[in-house]
Amino acid sequence: MTEINTLTLTGLSLSAATYAERYTLPTFRLRVVSGPDAGTEATFSRRAVVIGSGPDCDLVLADASVSRHHLRIVGERAGYRVIDLGSKNGTWFAGSRLGETTAGASATFRLGQTELQYEQQAALHEIALSRETEFGALQGQSVEMREAFARLADLCAGREPVAIEGEPGTGKRAAARAVHARSEMADGPLVPLDCSTVDPGNVIAVAREALAAARNGSLLLLEFDELPAPYQPQLLDLIATEQPAAPRLLLTLAVPLEQSAREGRLHKQVQALLKNRRVTLPPLRHRPDDIALLVDVLLDAIQTQLGDTRPLILSHRTMAALMAHAWPGNVRELRRHLERAAQMASSRPAELSVRAPAVEVSSDSRVEVADIPYSLARTQVLAQFDRAYCQQLLLRAGGQHAAAAKLAGLPLPSLEQLLLRALGDPGEAK
Repeated sequence: MTEINTLTLTGLSLSAATYAERYTLPTFRLRVVSGPDAGTEATFSRRAVVIGSGPDCDLVLADASVSRHHLRIVGERAGYRVIDLGSKNGTWFAGSRLGETTAGASATFRLGQTELQYEQQAALHEIALSRETEFGALQGQSVEMREAFARLADLCAGREPVAIEGEPGTGKRAAARAVHARSEMADGPLVPLDCSTVDPGNVIAVAREALAAARNGSLLLLEFDELPAPYQPQLLDLIATEQPAAPRLLLTLAVPLEQSAREGRLHKQVQALLKNRRVTLPPLRHRPDDIALLVDVLLDAIQTQLGDTRPLILSHRTMAALMAHAWPGNVRELRRHLERAAQMASSRPAELSVRAPAVEVSSDSRVEVADIPYSLARTQVLAQFDRAYCQQLLLRAGGQHAAAAKLAGLPLPSLEQLLLRALGDPGEAK
């Protein structure tokens, strides 16, 4: 192995600046001109918008020929870029199939059977990007993460509720811890309550205990939208009665607020409360530029856990494979892969053998059976299948556990156990 073919990962210098870069972009309107959703329109004042048939999209289309995540509109200082997300039937613009283009003041695109009109508006909205590359335990130098860091920093002030959205493994719980640590409630406790595991009929009794423990601190309601909507106002009313020692309310949501509203997962009272008090953590597939930084930080932590400070080395080819993978389990899945690879490395310094996991299991998958008993060989094959199945399932479900459980035909607790066995600890995903 020659020096030119390897990359040694060392500690990166992270900025400590707390101020943000700011610029403005025009608001834009999307209107469906023709197709199954003709007449549908929406106006957006945000940096990134995803259009597709998936329920987690910002603009959801009923057109069966539109891919789950079909098209993305992303704002930069120079304006908006329109990017096809590898859709099956393509995005068409000016008679040609589109890969990526810069949007002007107006344009019309065709997605499957849908004709979509894009039009910029006169109103402007501000984009803020943190100059930090970390926020608590979260790491990222991409525009997507620096935007999330700036929003989180803004939400730290005051005692109003904060909602954190994101797929499993994006770091919602870590973000909540960081918000608490930077808030005026930092001297008090942070008490978590997992709403996805609480019996709805017993939620008030359980919440009373959590409230008592969280006085003058923060109460973290994990996966709040997994609690049936009729019970949600009761919980909020209970918290309101705890004044003046009531804890600050931090929530994580299993699906985006707009999707929760469409599906009736969030009570209208909760929607109104959280409307301007939320932040979305991007999935790892939307920020591949962060993977090298994450690998470096994660390897440092893993080597500390192993008690070995000698360097681990990744080849350029290995890093390219890691950056090209979709990582349906997000940062949690990346960490688990690096942990396994580091444990297998027999000497230091050593080139770390890390292969991005295959999302599909082919019909000719084989297990080396020499010198191992049948039961062990069978266990290895089943483990490979479970891992590949769970990765595919999370991709189809947009990373949402409740949707994945429905697709798999499993109760949510059973799915959580399957994910725990196949992909790692799901608790860190929330």
